[in-house]
Amino acid sequence: MESSSNSSFDIFENGTSIVNESEFNEEEYLSASLGERYISTPVVVFLTLIYVIIFITGVVGNVFTCIVIARNKCMHTTTNYYLFSLAISDVLTLLLALPPDVSSIWEAYPWRFGTFFCIIKSFISEMTSYASVLTITAFTAERYVAICRPLLSQSLSSLSRAVKIIIGIWIVACVCALPYPVHTRVFYEIQNPYTNESIEESLLCNIPTEWRIPMRYMFQFSTFAFFIIPMIVITIVYILIGAELWNSKLGIDNTKNKQAAAQAAKARKAVLKMLVAVVIAFFVCWAPFHVQRLMTIYVPAGKWTVQLLEIQTYIFYVSGVLYFVSSTVNPILYNVLSKRYRRAFKMTLCRCCHRNKYTNDLSLCRSSPSVGTGTSVAIYTNQKLFVKHKPIKNGLFRNSKL
Repeated sequence: MESSSNSSFDIFENGTSIVNESEFNEEEYLSASLGERYISTPVVVFLTLIYVIIFITGVVGNVFTCIVIARNKCMHTTTNYYLFSLAISDVLTLLLALPPDVSSIWEAYPWRFGTFFCIIKSFISEMTSYASVLTITAFTAERYVAICRPLLSQSLSSLSRAVKIIIGIWIVACVCALPYPVHTRVFYEIQNPYTNESIEESLLCNIPTEWRIPMRYMFQFSTFAFFIIPMIVITIVYILIGAELWNSKLGIDNTKNKQAAAQAAKARKAVLKMLVAVVIAFFVCWAPFHVQRLMTIYVPAGKWTVQLLEIQTYIFYVSGVLYFVSSTVNPILYNVLSKRYRRAFKMTLCRCCHRNKYTNDLSLCRSSPSVGTGTSVAIYTNQKLFVKHKPIKNGLFRNSKL
């Protein structure tokens, strides 16, 4: 919001009058123009504790994801390459974007980290968020092809192709994020209404007034391209994957092997729950962030009331927390819930002290061989492998594994 710098109008935006220059209160003027500089101590402590938990769990979870994938050859798959890229993006977000957000909780203004870090933070926070969303979308499409179009997956699935897509994702993310550092500056937002001199405590890291209207189009584009479209794509694709899993019999004859059928049904239900959790987590983590942005764009400067400012403040803090929660929940949704990842994690931790303890777990990283001319459908249940052969129809075969 802008404040009037004309000395003939000695009125705050909230309606409080300034009697004369001698009674001018700089702190009150800043508060009326920029909002409260400090919030209550209990809220500060509570939010800081949440951010500390997010930071520790997010960094540890994503760093371990990178280590486990890098140090276990059986984890070098196209899927895990996407997850490695996602973990890198999340770590950068937590390391470079979270600390300034925490500082803004303790003191909303002025900006105290200098021009260079302001521009870098603006670029990194946008670029990594775009890379995360695009990676999740590409990973979702990869899952769909692997589960619903296995023949196509065999021809398309290659590590080199995955690397090229990941590089493309980061290039697109960098290009789309460039307008933000280009238009972000450190500047004084408020001037003294009597002297027209800048008030030092109003120093901000933001987009200057003259560039805010053009940048509205960039805000709209980012919301549309990096939230609405990915949300629609992810939802539709996971519905299709869920329908495929729900209708699949997984190659097991219920009458001949009831134990395997029960395990398969349990595994199928777990996967479906995970798919739903992914969609909900994506929406919950990113929706408040974009709502807060769009609210800033579409509410005219003269229409901001005390109630709207309060709502915007609440959304600001909630969206900030959830923005970083997404970086913490990603390794849980995409890695920790995977039995293969958990076993690779154990092998990584125990490799030095117990070299042979988890050797047998490598079987989980290998594909089960097909026998004869039929389709081999494999399911891992209680460390045992049940295989059911089906006759080939129309010269095609499907090799699905859960």
